[in-house]
Amino acid sequence: MTLEHLGIAVQDAAAVQALYETLLGLTPYKTETVEREGVRTHFLDAGAKLELLEALGPDSPVARHIEKRGEGLHHVAFRVPDVDAAFARVQALGLTPLGDAPKPGADGKRIFFLHPRDTHGVLIELCGDDDRLPEPHAVPWGDGSLAAYTFGSPHRPALLLLHGAAGATQLETLLLARELERAFYVVAFDFEGHGRSCEAAAPLTLDRLAESAVAVLDFFGLSAAHAVGYSLGGAVALWLAHRYPDRIRRVAAHATNVDWDESLVRQMTARIDADVLQNRFPEVWARMEAAHLGRTRRVFEQAAALTRTLPALQPRLAHLSELRAPVLVSAHDRDDLFPLAKTLALYHQLPHARLAIVPGNRHALRPESVPLLASVIGRFLGAP
Repeated sequence: MTLEHLGIAVQDAAAVQALYETLLGLTPYKTETVEREGVRTHFLDAGAKLELLEALGPDSPVARHIEKRGEGLHHVAFRVPDVDAAFARVQALGLTPLGDAPKPGADGKRIFFLHPRDTHGVLIELCGDDDRLPEPHAVPWGDGSLAAYTFGSPHRPALLLLHGAAGATQLETLLLARELERAFYVVAFDFEGHGRSCEAAAPLTLDRLAESAVAVLDFFGLSAAHAVGYSLGGAVALWLAHRYPDRIRRVAAHATNVDWDESLVRQMTARIDADVLQNRFPEVWARMEAAHLGRTRRVFEQAAALTRTLPALQPRLAHLSELRAPVLVSAHDRDDLFPLAKTLALYHQLPHARLAIVPGNRHALRPESVPLLASVIGRFLGAP
C-alpha cells in the first residue's frame, strides 16, 4: 500500500490553480468530471499527486464538505494492489466502508472510502487500478481507422506509446500511460488488427507499423514526439526513429530485442499459441478476447507471421547503429523471453544509449513494476 494522492476541496479551482502555479510552478496535467459524484477533479504532480476537488453544484458532497468544514484537505488516498480484496479486508476488520462495493472514480481508479469515525477523523480512500480506457480517437488508416487514446495535457511534451506483439493499449500499456501523463501528453494507439483498431489489410511489418505511427502523429498535429515502446513496440519505436529521424526526439525501448534467429522465433511463436492460452488460462483468454473484440486468434496469427519475418530483417536492423536519437534501453532482470545478453547487445549497438534494469519481474509488464519503470523513463525523457 502506498500514498496515491491527497484530495483537496476547493471553492474556486481557477484561483487555487493560479496560486499553485505562482507559488510552486505547478499546473494541472488532467481535469476530469465525475458526474455521479458531482465533482470536477484537477490533478497536479507535486511528487505526490494532488487532486483538487471542485463541486459541480450545491448538492455535491464536496460542496457540503466545504459548507461544513471549509476549504482544505478532503481525503487521503492510498493505492492497493487489489481493491476488492481490500474492501473485504476492511469489512472483516469491523471498519465501515462508505458504499456497498468499490466503484469507478477519477483517474482510472476503482475506489471506496472509509468512514472518518473509524479512522480518527480522516476520510481515507482506498483505490486500485481500473482497466477502463478513454474514448478512442479514430485515426484514418487505409479503409478503416486506428484506435488512439490520449492522456494528460496537450501542453506537455508529446509522447507516443506503443504496445507489444499480440497486445493492446488496454492489455499492456494503459497503466504506463497513466503514470507518464503526469509529465507528458501521451498518445497511445492499438496496432492495426489489434485491440479496437481496424482489421489488418496487409501483413504486418516493421515498416507498416512505423508508417501507422506516423499517421497517428499527423492526426494529432504532432511534428515530433518521444517514442516509448514495450517489447515489439520498442522495436517499432527504434525503427520509427531510424526511418523518420525528424519526427522522434528520444526513444525508450523496454523489454525489446532486435537480434532474431530461428530458435528465438520458435520460442516466441510458442508463447502466442491460441489453443494453449484458451485451454490453460481461460481467464487471460477472456480478457484478451474482450480487448481484441473477439479476434484473439487472428491477432496471434498476425503476430506469429510478423515474428517469422524478423530473422531476414537482420541486415536492415543493423542500420540501427546509425540512429541519432538518444535511446533508453531497459529490461526486467528476470525476462524469460529475451535474456539480458540481448538487452546488452542492443545497448552496445546504439551510439547514444542509456541502460536501465528494472528488478523483480519477467517479460510481462506487470502493475507492480510500472511506477518504477515510468519514473526511469520520465527522467530519461526530461520529466521534472
